Amino acid sequence: MPSDEQRGPGPVVVTAAPARVVAGLRRRVRRWSRRLRDATPRRLAPWQETVAAGPARSAADGAVELAATTVGELRRHLSTTGESTDRLRVVVREWETPYPGWSGRLGALPYLTGHQLTLPTQGRGRAEVSVVLARPLPVPRILAAVLAALRPDAPLPTPAAALLAVGGPPPPWLPARDAATAVRPDASTDGVRPYDLRLDRAGPAGPGTVGVAADPVGMTTADGVAVVAVDASAANPRGRRRPARGQPSGRLTVTAGADPTSWRIDRTPDEVTVVAGRLGEPLDDRQTRVLADLGAVTADGPGTAAAHEYAGLLAQLAMTGVPVHASALPPRTAALLGTELTALLTTAPVADLFAREIHGVRLRRAALRRHASAFALPGAVAGAYPSLARPPAVTALLLTRRPDRIVRAVADLAAQTYPELEIVVGLHGVELRPEVRAGLDSQSLPVHLVSLPAETGFGAALGEITRYARGSLVTKVDDDDRYGPEHVWDLVLARHYSGATLVGKGAEFVHLEAPDLTVRRQMASEIFTDVVAGGTMLLGRGDLEAVGGWRPVPRSVDRALLDRVLGAGGLVYRTHGFGFVYTRHADGHTWDPGQDYFLRNPLRRWDGLLRHEEFGTR
Repeated sequence: MPSDEQRGPGPVVVTAAPARVVAGLRRRVRRWSRRLRDATPRRLAPWQETVAAGPARSAADGAVELAATTVGELRRHLSTTGESTDRLRVVVREWETPYPGWSGRLGALPYLTGHQLTLPTQGRGRAEVSVVLARPLPVPRILAAVLAALRPDAPLPTPAAALLAVGGPPPPWLPARDAATAVRPDASTDGVRPYDLRLDRAGPAGPGTVGVAADPVGMTTADGVAVVAVDASAANPRGRRRPARGQPSGRLTVTAGADPTSWRIDRTPDEVTVVAGRLGEPLDDRQTRVLADLGAVTADGPGTAAAHEYAGLLAQLAMTGVPVHASALPPRTAALLGTELTALLTTAPVADLFAREIHGVRLRRAALRRHASAFALPGAVAGAYPSLARPPAVTALLLTRRPDRIVRAVADLAAQTYPELEIVVGLHGVELRPEVRAGLDSQSLPVHLVSLPAETGFGAALGEITRYARGSLVTKVDDDDRYGPEHVWDLVLARHYSGATLVGKGAEFVHLEAPDLTVRRQMASEIFTDVVAGGTMLLGRGDLEAVGGWRPVPRSVDRALLDRVLGAGGLVYRTHGFGFVYTRHADGHTWDPGQDYFLRNPLRRWDGLLRHEEFGTR
């Protein structure tokens, strides 16, 4: 944005304000607006049901036209229409950018001859996408590519994946990107089997392939095991508010008499319906915005709903992070949800806001791990494809000049619950004493040690140890911070449901060693942003290399990588801060704003290091 414009004879000269200054001002405005929102609980309005229009044909050019209020509502058309077209026009009336300046890219489409993407200049308003093809394709196939232009949708990196065949419209829980690459069951190729996994209600799988019976809320394997699956791009905690006094709560009721069965949440105590939906349908943006503002939800019971439908609804709600309490679950529903999620759902609600927030984090974590389709579908076919059921491997990169801190840092990583983790430690101009080396050898995870000359710059040294990473994802960790046992899982899950290129946590919980004090800073989470703590950054190794890798700078390495990701059109996402304690000490930091910076108006203080199992400090 120009800060000064001079006009007169000759060319126009525009003097632009530094981009960093403008970005800083915008960041401050967003931060203060979020603080104001958190301090003033939103009064939820009565729910207004909308009726989504089906596909229509344009009289002018014959294009199929789809209109929806939100992107989430648009996504439902993937499962409701099966016609084909060579022209598709999509309109979203209430589109909102995930982050200022972002614009998506149309997904891959064969036979594409032209497309036009129009987004609102202020980041909120009407969005329109038009696509023209040389040959007709099924509308769900085209729509899946269009959705990539309207919301972030970066898949989890994986070294192997099954090619899907889908008979009929894809099930609602199948992510759009998977629907886009799925083939028809009657597809044929020369020399290579046409698909590896078939999803539909009828028909045997082809030779050498696996078949799964799909339904709106999940699937049933060949040996009769039912699995609830949810598209995490629709049900997730993005925008989740921190619990606050006066935040509204609600009661969940399932109502029979309609096809499909409907559900609603009534605000308590005045019994006004604030959000509603239908069983078997994915959540849309309007619903998740309301759920993000609810402090807690109590479930009345399944009513006449089938066990798998009720389990699917509870899984969706839990994935948004709202604390849901169901005093008793039918045995079949509990079996579908699993032991961990059932125990959390049936735990009595607590009044303490801090404990309630942790409970919500644990709910979403358990629900996402078991029911997000990226994990549920590979898990369901693990008997046939066992390697596909493993989550993406993660390499933790630890670069240090403080050998006395290495053992404890590696112990925090060795205690992670994430099953596919390796550790690469860069010794930056230091040698290990025998007792330190013995401490590393005693850990449950193998540690790969890389020695680097002291004169190597910090950024260059990070690049060197990254060469030894074998994981599809890499995460940077610091030797002086603390990591709870679920930290890596939290990052992988956030990477999945946000669709961002890079995810991390904020320096929200800070331990100041000199006064021996832990503070919780006022910091928003579950948002797209441009700042995360450097010792929590996680991204795909391929994404890291695609943006240019680590810059060979002596300091501000983290900021340099964030700028590279944003500059390349990627997104940065900050998940919740639990499981990470940022430590300030007298040993020196590459970034040092002073101790007073972290003591300004904290939300809460604890004497000493905060002791809690979520942080691995109890």
